[in-house]
Amino acid sequence: MAHLGHPYEGEAIVVARKHANVFTDISALHYRPYQLYQSLMLVQEYGIWDKVLFGTDYPFTTVTATIDGLHQLNRDFAHSAAMRLDEDQIEKMIYRDTLSLLALSD
Repeated sequence: MAHLGHPYEGEAIVVARKHANVFTDISALHYRPYQLYQSLMLVQEYGIWDKVLFGTDYPFTTVTATIDGLHQLNRDFAHSAAMRLDEDQIEKMIYRDTLSLLALSD
């Protein structure tokens, strides 16, 4: 599912959790950091980081802008008591081999 199922992120996360062959991506969501933070907190709480794929929504944004937006999320909420996203999981999502995750070959 593209864009974490926007505008139904919560429902998309539950569907991805329930079904082994359902994945979703984060493309085009760094434009709305609060919404992305909330959605990734659900991903983290449900333990499905491995079901979330990195995506950028190119040509409307770039890889660099998307990665910067992801890295900015915890900093955006540093002034609050909000939980923090697992930065190691964010890095794994960005750099992992998605083809093998989906059992595809290049």
